[in-house]
Order: sequence, then C-alpha cells, then structure tokens
Amino acid sequence: MTSIQATPISIGHFLKTGTQGLHREVEGTLSKILFHRDLTAQVYLQVLMAMQAAYASMERAMLSFPDSKAAYKNRSKQAFINNDIAYMEQALLDLKRDISTRASNKDDLTHHVKSNVELHSTAQAMGMMYVLEGATLGGEHIQARLTRHDWLDTQHGVAFFNSYQEQRMVRWGEFLTVLQQYYERNPDDCDEIMQGAELAFECIHDCLEGISL
Repeated sequence: MTSIQATPISIGHFLKTGTQGLHREVEGTLSKILFHRDLTAQVYLQVLMAMQAAYASMERAMLSFPDSKAAYKNRSKQAFINNDIAYMEQALLDLKRDISTRASNKDDLTHHVKSNVELHSTAQAMGMMYVLEGATLGGEHIQARLTRHDWLDTQHGVAFFNSYQEQRMVRWGEFLTVLQQYYERNPDDCDEIMQGAELAFECIHDCLEGISL
C-alpha cells in the first residue's frame, strides 16, 4: 500500500486566519491615533516611543534563539524608530521641556509595555517575527496619511512605519519562505508559532494603551 503524505499547510495563511481578531483590534487602535485629523506631533512622538519599547523587548526575545536570530538578520526596526524619535524631538525643540519630562518618565509613555517579553522556543520567536514583518506591509499607506501633517514630510520622521519602502513586498515574500521552511522542518510547532504571533499583537496593543489625542 502506498502511503500518502499530507500536504504541508501554508503557515502564513494559518497565522493570518488565526490572528484576524487580534490583528483587527491592533490595527483599529493604531489607525484611530495615527489617522486622526487632529493628530499632534507630541502624540505621534508618544506612539514612536511606546513602539520603541515594545519592539526592543520583542526583538531582544526573538534574538535569543539561533534560528530566529538568523532569520531576523538585517530586519531590526530599532534604527528606524530611533531616527524618527530623534527627528521628532528636534522638530519639537520649542517644547523641549515637555518632551524631556515625558521621555524621562517611562510610566507616562510605556507603562503598559512588558519590559521583558519572554519566549520559550524558536517557534514562538518565528510567530512573533511574522507579526513584526507583516506590520511593514501598510507602510506606504501610513506614510501617505501621516505626511498630510505639516510637521512631517516623506523624508523624515516616518522611517519606522515605512521601513522597507519599495522593497516591502520582496522582504515579506522572503520572510514567508523562511517561515514556511521552518514550519515544514518542524510541523509539530504550529501551536507555538501561533502563540508567538498572539504575543506580538498583545505587546503592540498594550504599548498603545493610554495614548490618546
């Protein structure tokens, strides 16, 4: 009798379907802030600083495992966020005292962020990476909406949200290939990959709590 091997699932589709609710919630929260017509430079800076804390924690956790560290090579978003924050702080020099107070008091900006995201496996790290890489796909749309404000332009302050620019779909496709290959080598890790993706959405959601116009 000839044995029939099951066709591997698309892990990307599995994650997209399984995290739809969390994705919708985080996307809605972020959109209400970033796409509001009365968004101020100060609030935008708060968003960047909160995301900086969240991404630093998640990236640190993902880099704890050799395979996920290799997969994330040249994909860190820290330099983009740091450059945006530096630009926004410079742009708001007339409110420097207010910025310094906010920046020095982490409770004001990042009190909901888990300072130490804990992952227990490469699988969870790969799931978390799925969310961070997927977040780049809306970069062009976000940049277009943000640069309607006179305190931003297409060259400054929006590097994080538009990190891969015209290469976003290429980089996304490359990552999905790596993720699928990992899953096919480790088909029993499906649930843990999903757990990592869920943790990422929860971390981003938590970092945005308390930020309002």
